[in-house]
Amino acid sequence: MQAKINDILNSRTKEEIEATLDYFDALPLRIMRKNELVRTLASYLSAPKVWLDKLMEQDLRLLQTLCKAGPDNSVDMIPGDYPSVVEVLRFVDASRPGSGEDMQRLSIPAVFYELIAKDIDDVISRKEKDGSFDLEHLILGAVNIYGVVPLRTFVDCIFEDFDDLNAVRDFAANVARHPVIRLYQEEYKGEPYLVSPYVENFEETMKIRRERYKQVRKYARASHDEAERCGVNAPFCCYGLDTAEGKALVDMLSYLGYDGDSLDAAAHSVWLNAQYEPDSRNLDMLMSPLSSAAEDVESLDRFAEFAQIVLDYANSVPKWLLKGHSAKETGLMLYTVTDAYLEEIYGAELSESENEEIMRFFDSVHKVRPVAPDDPCPCGSGLSYRLCHGKLFS
Repeated sequence: MQAKINDILNSRTKEEIEATLDYFDALPLRIMRKNELVRTLASYLSAPKVWLDKLMEQDLRLLQTLCKAGPDNSVDMIPGDYPSVVEVLRFVDASRPGSGEDMQRLSIPAVFYELIAKDIDDVISRKEKDGSFDLEHLILGAVNIYGVVPLRTFVDCIFEDFDDLNAVRDFAANVARHPVIRLYQEEYKGEPYLVSPYVENFEETMKIRRERYKQVRKYARASHDEAERCGVNAPFCCYGLDTAEGKALVDMLSYLGYDGDSLDAAAHSVWLNAQYEPDSRNLDMLMSPLSSAAEDVESLDRFAEFAQIVLDYANSVPKWLLKGHSAKETGLMLYTVTDAYLEEIYGAELSESENEEIMRFFDSVHKVRPVAPDDPCPCGSGLSYRLCHGKLFS
């Protein structure tokens, strides 16, 4: 086993090996040559329970899924907005394309499977029971609510409910060494900030806050419960699905046929796109889970009703640019739609769906069923075949 691990690690750069050791807080203090680092990392990985304990829930559950599939067996998944740590560290193989353009194909190499398969379930079970995942949800959720938040404000938020000093100290020690704190911390004008993994450019976020929303001075207060629920289900985190607006959104998405991972991803998409300033492009992105399922909506009125559910949810969630306040609360960044916009996207999606259905008849000359020139065209246009799709083959 050790020799196999060495073979894999030897194919990696010295920088990759150092980054892996650094993530697990196992990087030696003295300078080492690559072959020494390879031996150090191989020795460290030979005790999987130690380093599995330092992975986040998303990574552990991904490894568990891939272990259940078996070594080198591919599993197609909906990719998140950021890669998992085990993908970055190459503990899983993400090199092959998925079955569809919106899918990702992952597998676990046999060496890592043999290393962790017997321990992964026990590690996850223990973390579920000892509160490790709950703590992770709280930390990640608080960061997700604000997008970008000063470390001191974050500390004030998550420590506000403590009365016992010893409990505070224990909690602080667990928070300080959590991977979220290490991975998603940046510096801005000399002050440490925590940055949500979903924020693509934290400096741009700070600039827009300062230039366009400077009237929002204080960060909103978020309860432990709100924060914890916003950190669940990474990489498809989502705020407020237990609120009236959130429940309506989930019910609507379920009606449209989303379920399981696709439902989680669709709700996450609405929450994430609600963070951006209203403009035509961002509105399209916000509405995309609804517009892409337009063919399953029976009328324009029903479509407008569903669109309002998306808007109500988007305007109720904490906004990164508003320091955790909502559009509804501040009157800023409110999303709205016009009747013309709804008619346009509803009609466009239906037309595209109908065209796809029609073109099934006309993939090629050899696939078209025999139609006399003066018979009605199979597409249903009402024209004769020779004046309609028959032109394609004349």
